[in-house]
Amino acid sequence: MENLIILRTEIIVFLWSLFYFLYYIIDKIILTYTNLKKIVKPDRKIVEEKAKRIRKIAENNKDNQTKKEIKTIKLKPEQTKKIKEIIKRVQINTSKWYFDTAKSLIIEWLAIDKYNKELNIELASIYEKNKDYKKAEFIYRDLLENQEDTFIVLKKLWYNLALQRNFEESLTFFLEAYNKRKNDIETIETIADLMYELKYYKKALKFIKLYLKEYPRNTEKMKMKAYCLEVLWKNKEAYETYNKILELQPYNSKILEKVQHLEWLK
Repeated sequence: MENLIILRTEIIVFLWSLFYFLYYIIDKIILTYTNLKKIVKPDRKIVEEKAKRIRKIAENNKDNQTKKEIKTIKLKPEQTKKIKEIIKRVQINTSKWYFDTAKSLIIEWLAIDKYNKELNIELASIYEKNKDYKKAEFIYRDLLENQEDTFIVLKKLWYNLALQRNFEESLTFFLEAYNKRKNDIETIETIADLMYELKYYKKALKFIKLYLKEYPRNTEKMKMKAYCLEVLWKNKEAYETYNKILELQPYNSKILEKVQHLEWLK
């Protein structure tokens, strides 16, 4: 009797296992068939959703193009003349520290010409004078996206970032501007100063030398050059540079000490 019960139990377990195995196999076959069907003949809803997304992207691109065209709409001659007059009034008010009056004038005319470079730069300048550097930074970044000639805006943004002591990003924009105009001496000077500040002495030396080609008697840049050469173990060139500074500043005791020190190293 006991053996019969065990046998029945084993048969039930076997049949249950067999049933589960067959169910698993059939389920896998159906799933595979469904996936293959989707590959061969994609679900219509999915196709329609993709088509909608593509249309939406196309519409957005069209909107962006329209916005770009709106930005480039030319003002009437009388409006251009009026904006120039407004800019003069803004500059007069700013010079007298009447910032609120200047801002009111700017905002009024930005409603007519939102991306006017001069008006936006004046507004950013007011924010900088109030030490609200972030607001000024946002204006410059916005202008970069909406102006064709960005050189002046780039320079303003570098200066703004430098004021925030964000030297690394500032240097990035300066280098971008340098690639646009390699003969701009102000850009060259600022890159030299930033690289020197960031201790990129080898790279700084290149721009210091470029600056000294234009202003060979600038003692500050000569000192920077000499120090860079020292750090780079170019003691002979550093010694010669310090001697040139001594010719211009014969009573400079610190430079004299440098010369004596490098002379001893020789």
